[in-house]
Amino acid sequence: MTVITKRFCIEILLSTFFILLGLVGLFAFFELIGQLGHVGKNRTLTEAFILTGLIIPLRIYQVMPLAALLGGVYTFSHWSSTSEFTVLRASGLSPQRLVSMIMLPALLLVGLTYFFGEVVAPPAERYSLELKTLAYKSDAITPRGYRSGVWLRDVIHEGEENRRTRYINVKYVKADNQLETGPWQLFEYDQNGRLLREMRAESAAYDKKAGWVLSDMVTLTYPVWKEGAEKVSGRIERTELKTYPLDSKLGPNIFGVLTTRPDEMSMLDLRRYITHLKNNQQVTDKEEVAFWRKAFYPFATLVMLALALPFAYMNARAGGTSIRIFGGIMIGIVFYVLNNVFTYLGALTSLSPIVMSMMPTVTMLLVAALAIYKVERR
Repeated sequence: MTVITKRFCIEILLSTFFILLGLVGLFAFFELIGQLGHVGKNRTLTEAFILTGLIIPLRIYQVMPLAALLGGVYTFSHWSSTSEFTVLRASGLSPQRLVSMIMLPALLLVGLTYFFGEVVAPPAERYSLELKTLAYKSDAITPRGYRSGVWLRDVIHEGEENRRTRYINVKYVKADNQLETGPWQLFEYDQNGRLLREMRAESAAYDKKAGWVLSDMVTLTYPVWKEGAEKVSGRIERTELKTYPLDSKLGPNIFGVLTTRPDEMSMLDLRRYITHLKNNQQVTDKEEVAFWRKAFYPFATLVMLALALPFAYMNARAGGTSIRIFGGIMIGIVFYVLNNVFTYLGALTSLSPIVMSMMPTVTMLLVAALAIYKVERR
């Protein structure tokens, strides 16, 4: 590592760190203000501070590209204002060499973004949800957007010509132990869409060997209507069981996934959920867009540093550091707008989720390359 590359790396990382600290501190302050409104009602001051701390990893993940952009703009503007960058250009520093010099801090920041987005933020968000649930004097975690509880589709294959489909409703998952749930309701259909059974259980617990074990279950078995028959022969049979091991491959991780928004889940959890949906012939567009967005989002940190490079070519007459920082903020806002627009387009259109997730990063990368070419050719 050359002396210049080392200086670039240290100054970019330090600038990014202090800007990240300021941005996250600002978000944490507003989050704490929102939490203080609940103090004395359903949570204590200590819980308010804990909940604020649990949101910080997600905020770090979200603002890392903007912090890298502003850190890069500040560093390159400083080198430009002191004529150090002019000396480097006069000594033969090419744009290609400059890009290679910023690769080390860029890759370090990309890795840090992945770490917070995949390792730290998802469990912190889940624990925050559990803490909020317990603070409301409840042990029930319900899925976001569904008042009736978790709804799942489960397909059971018993030979090529015998396939049953279950629609499962789980009222809630316990906050202090997600291996236990509230009431279950199951509707089981044959491959022709005829209702076979309806099952209701008061609670359930997950056993590693037996799977889900339903407690206090009542089963209603309906007679099968045959084509051509004038009426249904047979009676509805009612069966009561104290415990019943459910024949299903559903695991407790599926319920944890459904209580979290896709953009707050890890890529591993998203992949498992997408696999479950595909195995049950369900639509996965929204989840796939979220998965590929999380896969490409950390690389936006590298692209943001590339966008900061043209600021190094500006002389002092092109504006002070504050003007350049303002320009960096505008670029960051444009990136976030593009990211959200392409996310919605990916969910609403039939275009490839991979392509739609890549478009914001690729677009900004092309803008960075064009800007570097323009300032170099002046």
